[in-house]
Amino acid sequence: MPSFGKKFHILLIVIAFALATFFRFWAAPLSSGPDNGQFWAFAKVFQLHGLDFYRYADASLDIFPVKGWGYVYPPVWLLILRLALFATPTSFASSSIVDVSWRIAMKTPIILADLAIGALIYWLVPGPKWQKLLFASLWLFLPAAWYESGVFGQFDAIAVSFLLASLVMFERGKGWPAFLLAGLAVMTKQYTIIPAAIMVLMASRGMSKRRIFAGASIILGLVVILSIPFLLTGNFYPYARSLFIPGWQPVYQHTLVYTFSGSNAFLTFLHDTLGWQTSGLMKFNMPLLGIAVIATIVLCYRQGLTAAQGAFVGSLLFIGLSYQVNYQYLIVLMPLALIIAARARYRSEKFMTLILALLPSVWLWLFDVSFWFTRYLPSNYWVIPILARVGLTHIGIPDAIFVAFAVILMLLCLSCAVLLFTKWHRKPQKEYLATTLS
Repeated sequence: MPSFGKKFHILLIVIAFALATFFRFWAAPLSSGPDNGQFWAFAKVFQLHGLDFYRYADASLDIFPVKGWGYVYPPVWLLILRLALFATPTSFASSSIVDVSWRIAMKTPIILADLAIGALIYWLVPGPKWQKLLFASLWLFLPAAWYESGVFGQFDAIAVSFLLASLVMFERGKGWPAFLLAGLAVMTKQYTIIPAAIMVLMASRGMSKRRIFAGASIILGLVVILSIPFLLTGNFYPYARSLFIPGWQPVYQHTLVYTFSGSNAFLTFLHDTLGWQTSGLMKFNMPLLGIAVIATIVLCYRQGLTAAQGAFVGSLLFIGLSYQVNYQYLIVLMPLALIIAARARYRSEKFMTLILALLPSVWLWLFDVSFWFTRYLPSNYWVIPILARVGLTHIGIPDAIFVAFAVILMLLCLSCAVLLFTKWHRKPQKEYLATTLS
Protein backbone atom coordinates (compact mmCIF):
# COMPACT_ATOMS: atom_id res chain seq x y z
CA MET A 1 0.00 0.00 0.00
CA PRO A 2 2.74 2.59 0.81
CA SER A 3 4.45 1.70 -2.45
CA PHE A 4 1.21 2.26 -4.37
CA GLY A 5 0.68 5.56 -2.56
CA LYS A 6 4.14 6.78 -3.49
CA LYS A 7 3.68 5.81 -7.13
CA PHE A 8 0.26 7.44 -7.21
CA HIS A 9 1.69 10.64 -5.75
CA ILE A 10 4.46 10.70 -8.36
CA LEU A 11 1.83 10.16 -11.05
CA LEU A 12 -0.15 13.16 -9.76
CA ILE A 13 3.00 15.30 -9.79
CA VAL A 14 3.75 14.30 -13.38
CA ILE A 15 0.17 15.02 -14.46
CA ALA A 16 0.13 18.42 -12.73
CA PHE A 17 3.40 19.58 -14.27
CA ALA A 18 2.50 18.12 -17.68
CA LEU A 19 -0.83 19.96 -17.79
CA ALA A 20 0.74 23.21 -16.55
CA THR A 21 3.42 22.91 -19.21
CA PHE A 22 0.84 22.21 -21.91
CA PHE A 23 -1.31 25.24 -21.06
CA ARG A 24 1.69 27.56 -21.08
CA PHE A 25 3.24 26.30 -24.31
CA TRP A 26 -0.20 26.22 -25.94
CA ALA A 27 -0.53 29.97 -25.44
CA ALA A 28 3.12 30.84 -26.14
CA PRO A 29 3.09 30.79 -29.98
CA LEU A 30 -0.47 32.14 -30.23
CA SER A 31 -0.10 35.34 -28.20
CA SER A 32 2.26 38.24 -27.80
CA GLY A 33 2.51 41.31 -25.62
CA PRO A 34 4.10 44.60 -26.70
CA ASP A 35 7.30 43.82 -24.81
CA ASN A 36 7.95 40.75 -26.96
CA GLY A 37 8.80 42.74 -30.07
CA GLN A 38 10.87 45.18 -28.05
CA PHE A 39 12.76 42.27 -26.49
CA TRP A 40 13.60 41.01 -29.98
CA ALA A 41 15.05 44.43 -30.84
CA PHE A 42 17.14 44.42 -27.65
CA ALA A 43 18.53 41.02 -28.56
CA LYS A 44 19.23 42.17 -32.12
CA VAL A 45 21.04 45.31 -30.97
CA PHE A 46 23.08 43.20 -28.56
CA GLN A 47 23.99 40.92 -31.47
CA LEU A 48 25.03 43.88 -33.63
CA HIS A 49 26.82 46.03 -31.02
CA GLY A 50 27.96 43.46 -28.46
CA LEU A 51 29.14 44.78 -25.11
CA ASP A 52 28.48 48.32 -26.32
CA PHE A 53 24.77 47.50 -25.97
CA TYR A 54 23.90 49.92 -23.16
CA ARG A 55 24.94 52.84 -25.36
CA TYR A 56 21.83 52.06 -27.42
CA ALA A 57 19.63 50.81 -24.58
CA ASP A 58 17.49 53.97 -24.73
CA ALA A 59 15.74 52.49 -27.80
CA SER A 60 16.40 55.43 -30.11
CA LEU A 61 17.44 53.31 -33.12
CA ASP A 62 15.02 52.62 -35.96
CA ILE A 63 15.05 48.89 -35.24
CA PHE A 64 12.96 49.32 -32.10
CA PRO A 65 9.20 48.82 -32.52
CA VAL A 66 8.60 51.47 -29.86
CA LYS A 67 11.05 54.38 -29.76
CA GLY A 68 12.14 55.47 -26.31
CA TRP A 69 11.00 52.29 -24.58
CA GLY A 70 14.45 51.45 -23.30
CA TYR A 71 16.13 48.47 -21.71
CA VAL A 72 16.08 49.30 -18.00
CA TYR A 73 17.29 46.03 -16.52
CA PRO A 74 20.55 44.37 -15.42
CA PRO A 75 22.37 42.12 -17.92
CA VAL A 76 20.99 38.65 -17.00
CA TRP A 77 17.81 39.00 -19.07
CA LEU A 78 19.80 40.47 -21.96
CA LEU A 79 22.06 37.41 -22.01
CA ILE A 80 19.01 35.14 -22.06
CA LEU A 81 17.52 37.15 -24.92
CA ARG A 82 20.74 36.71 -26.87
CA LEU A 83 20.49 32.94 -26.44
CA ALA A 84 16.89 33.07 -27.67
CA LEU A 85 18.00 34.99 -30.76
CA PHE A 86 20.82 32.51 -31.30
CA ALA A 87 18.17 29.76 -31.39
CA THR A 88 16.03 31.74 -33.88
CA PRO A 89 18.48 33.70 -36.08
CA THR A 90 15.88 34.41 -38.79
CA SER A 91 13.15 35.64 -36.44
CA PHE A 92 11.67 39.12 -36.82
CA ALA A 93 9.54 41.57 -34.87
CA SER A 94 8.12 45.04 -35.45
CA SER A 95 5.34 47.27 -34.13
CA SER A 96 2.75 44.97 -35.73
CA ILE A 97 4.49 41.60 -36.20
CA VAL A 98 6.08 39.23 -33.72
CA ASP A 99 7.45 36.09 -35.36
CA VAL A 100 6.09 32.81 -33.93
CA SER A 101 9.57 31.36 -33.57
CA TRP A 102 10.62 34.36 -31.49
CA ARG A 103 7.54 34.08 -29.29
CA ILE A 104 8.43 30.48 -28.46
CA ALA A 105 12.17 31.04 -28.03
CA MET A 106 11.71 34.10 -25.81
CA LYS A 107 8.97 32.61 -23.66
CA THR A 108 10.58 29.19 -23.18
CA PRO A 109 13.05 30.26 -20.44
CA ILE A 110 10.23 32.21 -18.76
CA ILE A 111 7.93 29.18 -18.80
CA LEU A 112 10.69 26.94 -17.48
CA ALA A 113 11.31 29.39 -14.63
CA ASP A 114 7.56 29.53 -14.02
CA LEU A 115 7.43 25.73 -13.71
CA ALA A 116 10.54 25.80 -11.52
CA ILE A 117 8.65 28.07 -9.11
CA GLY A 118 6.06 25.32 -8.79
CA ALA A 119 8.79 22.81 -7.93
CA LEU A 120 10.39 25.21 -5.44
CA ILE A 121 7.03 25.76 -3.74
CA TYR A 122 6.70 21.97 -3.45
CA TRP A 123 10.07 21.84 -1.64
CA LEU A 124 9.36 24.85 0.58
CA VAL A 125 5.90 23.75 1.74
CA PRO A 126 6.08 21.70 4.96
CA GLY A 127 3.97 18.76 5.97
CA PRO A 128 2.62 15.76 4.08
CA LYS A 129 3.17 15.26 0.37
CA TRP A 130 -0.45 15.95 -0.52
CA GLN A 131 -0.10 19.42 1.01
CA LYS A 132 3.09 20.05 -0.95
CA LEU A 133 1.36 19.03 -4.17
CA LEU A 134 -1.72 21.10 -3.34
CA PHE A 135 0.19 24.35 -2.93
CA ALA A 136 2.47 23.65 -5.88
CA SER A 137 -0.64 23.02 -8.01
CA LEU A 138 -2.18 26.28 -6.83
CA TRP A 139 0.77 28.01 -8.47
CA LEU A 140 0.95 25.78 -11.56
CA PHE A 141 -2.72 26.43 -12.37
CA LEU A 142 -2.86 30.02 -11.16
CA PRO A 143 -4.30 32.06 -14.06
CA ALA A 144 -1.99 35.01 -13.34
CA ALA A 145 1.09 32.78 -13.62
CA TRP A 146 -0.18 31.28 -16.90
CA TYR A 147 -0.88 34.75 -18.28
CA GLU A 148 2.51 36.23 -17.42
CA SER A 149 4.63 33.42 -18.82
CA GLY A 150 2.55 31.84 -21.58
CA VAL A 151 0.53 34.81 -22.86
CA PHE A 152 2.18 38.11 -22.07
CA GLY A 153 5.76 36.89 -21.87
CA GLN A 154 7.23 38.80 -18.93
CA PHE A 155 10.47 37.53 -17.43
CA ASP A 156 9.77 38.21 -13.75
CA ALA A 157 9.41 34.48 -13.12
CA ILE A 158 13.13 34.07 -13.84
CA ALA A 159 14.11 36.51 -11.10
CA VAL A 160 11.59 35.00 -8.67
CA SER A 161 12.81 31.45 -9.36
CA PHE A 162 16.32 32.59 -8.37
CA LEU A 163 14.89 34.20 -5.23
CA LEU A 164 13.01 31.07 -4.16
CA ALA A 165 15.96 28.84 -5.00
CA SER A 166 18.07 31.05 -2.74
CA LEU A 167 15.50 30.61 0.03
CA VAL A 168 15.67 26.82 -0.39
CA MET A 169 19.46 26.92 -0.11
CA PHE A 170 19.38 29.13 2.98
CA GLU A 171 16.88 26.83 4.71
CA ARG A 172 19.06 23.82 3.91
CA GLY A 173 22.13 25.52 5.32
CA LYS A 174 23.91 25.92 1.99
CA GLY A 175 25.00 29.53 2.25
CA TRP A 176 27.33 29.94 -0.73
CA PRO A 177 24.82 28.98 -3.47
CA ALA A 178 22.12 30.85 -1.53
CA PHE A 179 24.05 34.13 -1.72
CA LEU A 180 24.84 33.53 -5.39
CA LEU A 181 21.19 32.87 -6.29
CA ALA A 182 20.05 35.95 -4.35
CA GLY A 183 22.51 38.02 -6.38
CA LEU A 184 21.21 36.50 -9.62
CA ALA A 185 17.65 37.45 -8.65
CA VAL A 186 18.64 41.10 -8.20
CA MET A 187 20.74 41.12 -11.38
CA THR A 188 17.74 39.83 -13.31
CA LYS A 189 15.24 42.42 -12.09
CA GLN A 190 16.03 45.21 -9.66
CA TYR A 191 12.88 45.29 -7.52
CA THR A 192 13.72 41.87 -6.05
CA ILE A 193 16.41 43.64 -4.03
CA ILE A 194 13.92 44.42 -1.24
CA PRO A 195 12.66 40.87 -0.55
CA ALA A 196 16.12 39.44 -1.33
CA ALA A 197 17.92 41.83 1.04
CA ILE A 198 15.57 41.18 3.95
CA MET A 199 15.69 37.43 3.28
CA VAL A 200 19.51 37.45 3.26
CA LEU A 201 19.66 39.50 6.45
CA MET A 202 17.27 37.15 8.26
CA ALA A 203 19.13 34.08 7.04
CA SER A 204 22.46 35.59 8.13
CA ARG A 205 21.56 36.02 11.79
CA GLY A 206 23.03 32.68 12.83
CA MET A 207 26.13 32.95 10.63
CA SER A 208 29.61 33.96 11.68
CA LYS A 209 30.95 37.33 10.60
CA ARG A 210 33.42 35.57 8.33
CA ARG A 211 30.66 33.67 6.58
CA ILE A 212 28.53 36.79 6.19
CA PHE A 213 31.48 38.67 4.73
CA ALA A 214 32.14 35.81 2.30
CA GLY A 215 28.47 35.76 1.29
CA ALA A 216 28.44 39.50 0.69
CA SER A 217 31.60 39.09 -1.37
CA ILE A 218 29.87 36.47 -3.50
CA ILE A 219 27.00 38.84 -4.28
CA LEU A 220 29.33 41.77 -4.95
CA GLY A 221 31.57 39.58 -7.09
CA LEU A 222 28.60 38.46 -9.16
CA VAL A 223 27.55 42.07 -9.73
CA VAL A 224 31.08 42.97 -10.80
CA ILE A 225 31.47 39.98 -13.11
CA LEU A 226 28.19 40.73 -14.88
CA SER A 227 28.77 44.49 -15.05
CA ILE A 228 32.46 44.92 -15.87
CA PRO A 229 32.24 43.62 -19.47
CA PHE A 230 29.61 46.25 -20.30
CA LEU A 231 31.58 48.98 -18.52
CA LEU A 232 34.85 48.29 -20.33
CA THR A 233 33.36 49.99 -23.39
CA GLY A 234 33.06 53.22 -21.41
CA ASN A 235 29.29 53.15 -21.00
CA PHE A 236 29.28 54.05 -17.33
CA TYR A 237 26.43 56.54 -17.50
CA PRO A 238 24.23 54.55 -19.92
CA TYR A 239 24.65 51.47 -17.73
CA ALA A 240 23.85 53.39 -14.55
CA ARG A 241 20.92 55.10 -16.28
CA SER A 242 19.40 51.76 -17.25
CA LEU A 243 19.78 50.22 -13.81
CA PHE A 244 19.12 53.07 -11.39
CA ILE A 245 17.35 56.06 -12.95
CA PRO A 246 14.08 54.33 -13.98
CA GLY A 247 11.61 54.29 -11.13
CA TRP A 248 12.62 57.60 -9.55
CA GLN A 249 10.40 59.98 -11.51
CA PRO A 250 6.77 59.58 -10.32
CA VAL A 251 4.17 60.44 -12.93
CA TYR A 252 0.45 59.85 -13.38
CA GLN A 253 -0.14 56.17 -14.05
CA HIS A 254 -1.84 55.68 -17.42
CA THR A 255 -3.62 53.62 -18.41
CA LEU A 256 -5.33 52.76 -15.15
CA VAL A 257 -6.21 49.25 -16.28
CA TYR A 258 -2.50 48.38 -16.00
CA THR A 259 -1.85 50.26 -12.74
CA PHE A 260 -1.46 48.19 -9.55
CA SER A 261 0.00 50.75 -7.18
CA GLY A 262 -3.02 51.48 -5.03
CA SER A 263 -1.91 54.95 -3.91
CA ASN A 264 -0.92 56.18 -7.35
CA ALA A 265 -3.89 54.61 -9.09
CA PHE A 266 -6.10 56.52 -6.67
CA LEU A 267 -4.15 59.77 -7.09
CA THR A 268 -4.25 59.44 -10.88
CA PHE A 269 -7.99 58.76 -10.74
CA LEU A 270 -8.56 61.91 -8.68
CA HIS A 271 -6.53 63.89 -11.22
CA ASP A 272 -8.44 62.46 -14.19
CA THR A 273 -11.93 62.77 -12.73
CA LEU A 274 -11.71 65.89 -10.53
CA GLY A 275 -8.79 67.72 -12.11
CA TRP A 276 -6.81 67.76 -8.86
CA GLN A 277 -3.04 68.16 -9.17
CA THR A 278 -1.97 65.17 -7.11
CA SER A 279 1.37 64.34 -8.75
CA GLY A 280 3.29 66.02 -5.91
CA LEU A 281 1.98 63.45 -3.45
CA MET A 282 3.51 60.66 -5.53
CA LYS A 283 6.99 61.83 -4.57
CA PHE A 284 6.42 60.58 -1.04
CA ASN A 285 6.11 56.93 -2.11
CA MET A 286 9.82 56.19 -2.50
CA PRO A 287 10.94 57.88 0.77
CA LEU A 288 8.08 56.15 2.58
CA LEU A 289 9.12 52.81 1.07
CA GLY A 290 12.72 53.40 2.16
CA ILE A 291 11.69 54.24 5.72
CA ALA A 292 9.37 51.21 5.82
CA VAL A 293 12.16 48.89 4.66
CA ILE A 294 14.58 50.17 7.33
CA ALA A 295 11.91 49.85 10.03
CA THR A 296 11.03 46.38 8.78
CA ILE A 297 14.64 45.19 8.98
CA VAL A 298 14.81 46.37 12.61
CA LEU A 299 11.51 44.67 13.46
CA CYS A 300 12.50 41.49 11.68
CA TYR A 301 15.64 41.26 13.80
CA ARG A 302 13.85 42.08 17.05
CA GLN A 303 10.99 39.66 16.49
CA GLY A 304 13.00 36.84 14.94
CA LEU A 305 11.27 36.48 11.60
CA THR A 306 12.42 33.68 9.34
CA ALA A 307 14.08 34.16 5.95
CA ALA A 308 10.81 33.22 4.21
CA GLN A 309 8.86 35.74 6.28
CA GLY A 310 11.51 38.35 5.54
CA ALA A 311 11.20 37.80 1.79
CA PHE A 312 7.42 37.88 2.08
CA VAL A 313 7.25 41.13 4.03
CA GLY A 314 9.73 42.65 1.56
CA SER A 315 7.39 41.83 -1.31
CA LEU A 316 4.44 43.21 0.67
CA LEU A 317 6.20 46.54 1.18
CA PHE A 318 7.19 46.82 -2.45
CA ILE A 319 3.71 46.08 -3.82
CA GLY A 320 1.97 48.12 -1.13
CA LEU A 321 4.15 51.25 -1.17
CA SER A 322 5.92 51.51 -4.53
CA TYR A 323 4.61 54.31 -6.73
CA GLN A 324 4.68 52.09 -9.82
CA VAL A 325 3.56 48.46 -9.77
CA ASN A 326 3.06 46.62 -13.04
CA TYR A 327 1.07 43.39 -13.22
CA GLN A 328 4.20 41.29 -13.75
CA TYR A 329 5.65 42.57 -10.47
CA LEU A 330 3.00 40.58 -8.61
CA ILE A 331 4.85 37.42 -9.60
CA VAL A 332 7.20 37.97 -6.66
CA LEU A 333 4.27 38.24 -4.24
CA MET A 334 2.07 35.27 -5.16
CA PRO A 335 4.44 32.30 -4.61
CA LEU A 336 5.74 33.78 -1.35
CA ALA A 337 2.14 34.24 -0.18
CA LEU A 338 1.44 30.58 -0.97
CA ILE A 339 4.49 29.46 1.00
CA ILE A 340 3.52 31.58 4.01
CA ALA A 341 -0.07 30.28 3.77
CA ALA A 342 1.20 26.69 3.82
CA ARG A 343 3.29 27.45 6.92
CA ALA A 344 0.57 29.52 8.63
CA ARG A 345 -0.13 28.92 12.31
CA TYR A 346 -3.26 31.09 12.49
CA ARG A 347 -6.51 30.82 10.59
CA SER A 348 -6.38 34.54 9.78
CA GLU A 349 -2.84 34.15 8.45
CA LYS A 350 -3.74 31.25 6.19
CA PHE A 351 -6.92 32.93 4.95
CA MET A 352 -5.41 36.35 4.19
CA THR A 353 -2.26 35.04 2.55
CA LEU A 354 -4.25 32.67 0.35
CA ILE A 355 -6.49 35.55 -0.70
CA LEU A 356 -3.38 37.61 -1.44
CA ALA A 357 -1.98 34.82 -3.62
CA LEU A 358 -5.21 34.33 -5.57
CA LEU A 359 -6.47 37.93 -5.82
CA PRO A 360 -4.20 39.05 -8.72
CA SER A 361 -5.82 36.43 -10.96
CA VAL A 362 -9.20 38.15 -10.53
CA TRP A 363 -7.88 40.97 -12.73
CA LEU A 364 -7.87 38.66 -15.75
CA TRP A 365 -11.65 38.49 -15.55
CA LEU A 366 -11.82 42.30 -15.68
CA PHE A 367 -9.60 42.47 -18.75
CA ASP A 368 -9.74 41.30 -22.38
CA VAL A 369 -7.04 38.61 -22.38
CA SER A 370 -7.90 37.71 -26.00
CA PHE A 371 -6.42 41.09 -27.02
CA TRP A 372 -2.91 39.64 -26.93
CA PHE A 373 -3.92 36.79 -29.24
CA THR A 374 -4.97 39.24 -31.97
CA ARG A 375 -2.96 42.42 -31.40
CA TYR A 376 0.17 41.30 -33.27
CA LEU A 377 0.55 39.34 -36.48
CA PRO A 378 0.18 36.44 -36.92
CA SER A 379 -3.21 36.83 -35.24
CA ASN A 380 -5.27 33.97 -33.83
CA TYR A 381 -8.90 35.05 -33.72
CA TRP A 382 -10.05 31.45 -33.34
CA VAL A 383 -8.87 31.59 -29.71
CA ILE A 384 -11.43 34.26 -28.77
CA PRO A 385 -14.43 31.86 -28.44
CA ILE A 386 -12.33 29.59 -26.21
CA LEU A 387 -11.39 32.44 -23.86
CA ALA A 388 -14.93 33.84 -23.99
CA ARG A 389 -16.27 30.59 -22.54
CA VAL A 390 -14.28 31.17 -19.37
CA GLY A 391 -14.93 34.91 -19.24
CA LEU A 392 -11.52 36.24 -20.29
CA THR A 393 -12.83 38.70 -22.89
CA HIS A 394 -14.32 41.56 -20.86
CA ILE A 395 -14.13 44.99 -22.50
CA GLY A 396 -15.17 48.47 -21.38
CA ILE A 397 -15.07 48.09 -17.61
CA PRO A 398 -14.78 51.59 -16.04
CA ASP A 399 -11.49 52.78 -14.56
CA ALA A 400 -13.03 53.02 -11.11
CA ILE A 401 -13.15 49.21 -10.92
CA PHE A 402 -9.44 48.88 -11.68
CA VAL A 403 -8.59 51.62 -9.18
CA ALA A 404 -10.63 49.83 -6.53
CA PHE A 405 -8.80 46.59 -7.35
CA ALA A 406 -5.39 48.27 -6.92
CA VAL A 407 -6.44 49.93 -3.65
CA ILE A 408 -7.76 46.64 -2.23
CA LEU A 409 -4.50 44.93 -3.20
CA MET A 410 -2.49 47.68 -1.49
CA LEU A 411 -4.57 47.54 1.71
CA LEU A 412 -4.33 43.75 1.84
CA CYS A 413 -0.54 43.88 1.45
CA LEU A 414 -0.11 46.49 4.17
CA SER A 415 -2.55 44.66 6.47
CA CYS A 416 -0.61 41.42 6.09
CA ALA A 417 2.64 43.27 6.85
CA VAL A 418 1.19 44.77 10.04
CA LEU A 419 -0.30 41.46 11.19
CA LEU A 420 2.98 39.68 10.50
CA PHE A 421 4.67 41.89 13.09
CA THR A 422 1.83 42.20 15.58
CA LYS A 423 0.36 38.69 15.69
CA TRP A 424 1.48 36.10 13.18
CA HIS A 425 5.11 35.97 14.28
CA ARG A 426 4.13 34.91 17.79
CA LYS A 427 3.74 31.36 19.05
CA PRO A 428 0.04 30.58 18.59
CA GLN A 429 -2.26 29.45 21.37
CA LYS A 430 -4.19 26.24 20.79
CA GLU A 431 -7.41 28.02 19.95
CA TYR A 432 -5.70 29.85 17.09
CA LEU A 433 -4.01 26.83 15.53
CA ALA A 434 -4.95 26.34 11.89
CA THR A 435 -6.64 22.99 11.40
CA THR A 436 -5.22 20.74 8.72
CA LEU A 437 -7.26 19.91 5.66
CA SER A 438 -7.05 16.23 6.56
